[in-house]
Amino acid sequence: MKINLFEESIFIGNIDASKINLKTKDFLKTWDSETLSSFYSYNELNEESSKYLLKTIAKLLKEKIERGFKLHLIKIWQNNYLQGDFQEKHIHPHSHFSFIIYKKIKESKTVFFNPAEHLIQSFYDTDFLENTNFFQLQFEPKCRENQIVVFPSYLEHMVKKHNDSVSISGNLKLKII
Repeated sequence: MKINLFEESIFIGNIDASKINLKTKDFLKTWDSETLSSFYSYNELNEESSKYLLKTIAKLLKEKIERGFKLHLIKIWQNNYLQGDFQEKHIHPHSHFSFIIYKKIKESKTVFFNPAEHLIQSFYDTDFLENTNFFQLQFEPKCRENQIVVFPSYLEHMVKKHNDSVSISGNLKLKII
């Protein structure tokens, strides 16, 4: 018998990115990667877009959360990836869930990391890890334009180098009702 312990869930679904009317100003070179982002600037989502976004995310989360809940959008921003831009490994502190909307992409370049990656690597040699499928250390979702990925905010992730892409990201808090 096989039992999956300590599962990490992410959720992938379809979204109409044209319904996310995010007003932004001042795209700045942000983080160590210097990716153009509105993270530290003005970002405003109108009420209709906010309702659509939260409804889409709630539908995905209901696959895992059996009780009633309410989502609160606490931050939203846009990233514009130019030639060779990337995003270093990071988490989204002070939130419960985060999301990425793939507004304009050729292929997604997001990579999620197993939260126990460093512990696993300290106990098992490279040969074991490369030649067995016992542990999955990374996951790269194959998302396309007009898809969304929702994930626990503590899940470390990054974006590999890519070109001419636009994503909308955000953070949420969840309250059980």
